[in-house]
Amino acid sequence: MNLVTRQRGAATLGITLLLLFVVMLVAAVASRNLIFEQRASANQWRSTQAFEAAEAGLEWAQAMLASDALIGADCKPIATPGATTFRDRLLEVDPATRMFSVRTWSDAGNLVPLQAACVRDGDAWHCSCPHEGHPVLDAPGAGGSHPAFTIRFAASARSGQIQLAATGCDRLAADCLPGAATGGSTAQVQVALGLLPALAAMPTAALTAAGAIDASGALLLANTDARAGGVTAHAGGTIALAAATLETLPDLPAESSLADRDALLETLDTERATALFLGLHAARWQRLPGLQTLACADDCGAALQVLLGAGERRIRITQGLQIDGPVTLGSPERPILLVVEGPMQLAGGVQIHGAVVHLAAQWDTSGTHDARIDGAVVAAGSVIGDGTPTIVYDRAVLDRLHGEAGVLVRVAGSWRDF
Repeated sequence: MNLVTRQRGAATLGITLLLLFVVMLVAAVASRNLIFEQRASANQWRSTQAFEAAEAGLEWAQAMLASDALIGADCKPIATPGATTFRDRLLEVDPATRMFSVRTWSDAGNLVPLQAACVRDGDAWHCSCPHEGHPVLDAPGAGGSHPAFTIRFAASARSGQIQLAATGCDRLAADCLPGAATGGSTAQVQVALGLLPALAAMPTAALTAAGAIDASGALLLANTDARAGGVTAHAGGTIALAAATLETLPDLPAESSLADRDALLETLDTERATALFLGLHAARWQRLPGLQTLACADDCGAALQVLLGAGERRIRITQGLQIDGPVTLGSPERPILLVVEGPMQLAGGVQIHGAVVHLAAQWDTSGTHDARIDGAVVAAGSVIGDGTPTIVYDRAVLDRLHGEAGVLVRVAGSWRDF
């Protein structure tokens, strides 16, 4: 009896051990699958971080390119002599051909394209935009995730375009900062950017008006540029300049420099003039990144100087423009675009290097004396009054506004990842 009982207990023990082994095997397989899933999830999380960092790099670079603000080595706005914009720091452009090229620095005799980089630390990005050398970033001190990205440019064979590529990393690694430790996940994305010029259509005259020009003042209009045909005034309506001085090409009669009754100009209203000369209809143009809007109750001179001192070049003035000089706005090397909505009066030694686009039904020049504009003036309406402005057609200034100033926007269908 005892022998049988022991035999039955041995069988139960064997079955129990077998079941225990099966349970352990199942647990081991489940644990292995769990570890695999955890590792796969962690890799996916790091890859997603790297990809999102690369996308953030594209968006950041586009925003920096759209801004005319002067920046320092940390990519933040700065108002010091010699400071440059993000675009001028990393890119060069030929205003005549609108061909972009990438600025370089010498690394032991090897020319290396300049790059910019950023790392996330806490709730903010910390960036580096060097004039020369590799980007320099401090490793974040706190624990946690610190994604980073670096951006680089490549020249395009197409006029007015540049290639922008961003590399994202889940941490500050060598792929996003030369000299840093290797490892981690990375992702790369690329887009083509095209220039939407500050001045989309090139005026051919010192003074262009969609309506008639009937000014009685002793204004001076000069255009000695052969490419523009020496046109001093161009209008959709008639032109009557009783006391004006006209300077045009040598051996060309002054009266022949006036081009009136242009059918295209005659059809323009404020909306169409904005689309033609600024490249977009008013509502969209007013939302362009980097465009500064200024409202002045009286003299705008001081406020404009503040904006221009910070590097801004495209300014919309909503309540009219009144300036009592002396003051110089813009320069031949860095001309400006002023878009004026409302009355415009310039007096007391005002000099403007750039283009003035007047978006109103009429520009009454009365009150504009001792003022000079080197570039061009475009009026969306008619021009009247006894003012005495000097407007000199400057093709080099207009080329700069058309070929280097403006907004770089994504070319449709150009996005790629690697």
